[in-house]
Amino acid sequence: MEQNIPSRIIKKRGRLLESGKSNAYRLVHGAGDGFKGFHLDRLGDYLLASKEGKPDLAEEDIARGWMSRLKSRGVYLKQLQRHVRRSNKECSSPKIWLGNAGQSETTIIENGVHYQIRFDEGYSVGIFLDQRENRQRWLQQKVHSRFALNIDALKSGDILNTFSYTCPFSVCIAKSGLRAVSLDLSKKYLDWGKKNFQLNELHPDTHDFIYGDVFDWMRRFRNRGRIFSGIILDPPTFSKAPKSKKMFQAERDYPDLLNLALDIIEPGGVILACNNTVGWMPGDFEKTIDHTLMRRGVVCDPVYFAQQPPEFPVSLQSPQYLKSAWIKVTDAGRG
Repeated sequence: MEQNIPSRIIKKRGRLLESGKSNAYRLVHGAGDGFKGFHLDRLGDYLLASKEGKPDLAEEDIARGWMSRLKSRGVYLKQLQRHVRRSNKECSSPKIWLGNAGQSETTIIENGVHYQIRFDEGYSVGIFLDQRENRQRWLQQKVHSRFALNIDALKSGDILNTFSYTCPFSVCIAKSGLRAVSLDLSKKYLDWGKKNFQLNELHPDTHDFIYGDVFDWMRRFRNRGRIFSGIILDPPTFSKAPKSKKMFQAERDYPDLLNLALDIIEPGGVILACNNTVGWMPGDFEKTIDHTLMRRGVVCDPVYFAQQPPEFPVSLQSPQYLKSAWIKVTDAGRG
C-alpha cells in the first residue's frame, strides 16, 4: 500500500516523519501535491481527509497508502461545503470513511505539545495544522536567526491571543514560561482551551481566559492603559459578534485590527499578524501591513513575513494562503 504514496510527497514530510515529536501534520495538500481539491491530515492515530464531493480512486489509494505507512486506525472524511455556516454540527462533522471509527475525542502531539481534538464538533476539529511553525516560534521564543522575541525582558510579560479558538497558541506561550491571555467569542472553545492546558500539566488558573468580542476588549484594554508584551492576531476571514452591527471582513478591516493592537503593545513587544483568506495574495497582505505601520509612524525592526510550513507546498495551482507577519515594535507611533 505504501507504494501508493509518491516519493515527492513523502520527501516534503521527511523531517516530520523522522522527528517523532509530532503525530499531527498535513500529508496531502491539494493541488500543491498534485491532488486538486483533496487534503489529508494526520491526527494522532487517525487521518482526516477533506474534499468537496466523493474522493476518487487515486485519492482513496493515497489515503490507504498513508494509513498503512502510519499504521492509522481509520480515515475520517470531511465533506467541504460552500455554505458551512448554514449547516448544523452533525452534518458538518467528519464521518468515518476507511478503517474503524474511534472515540470522538482523541489527543494529538505537535512539537511535543498535547492537544485535544474532536471529530464530532462540526467543521473544525480543534486545531489548525498550518500554524505549526508559528506555534513553535512562540514555544522556542525565537522566530529566526535574527529575530529573537526576548519577551521575558519586557515589563508586562503577558501575551494576548485574540480569536484564540481552543488556545493552541496560548498553550505554547504558557509552556515557554509566559502568561497567556486568551480572548474568544466562544465559551465552549475557551473551556476546550483550558483542557489543552491541563493536558500539558499547565494550570489554567494562572492565565486569563476572556469571553467576548476582540475589538470591544482591545478598546477596553486601551482605555484602561493595559499593555501586552506580545499580541497574536489570527482572525477568521469573516466574523461577527452577536451584538455587533458590523461584520468583520479581513481584507477591509485588518488595518483597524492592527491599529488596536498597536495601541496596547509595549515598546519592544511583538505582534504576530496572520490571515488565511484564500485569494488575498501575500504581496497585497504585506502591503496592507507595511502601509498601516507607515501611516501610523511605527518604528520597528524589519517585519519578518513567514512562509507556509513545507507540508503545505505552494504552487501556481495552490498559491500561498496563510500569511504571517512578525512585527517587533520599538515605538507604536501613538503621537
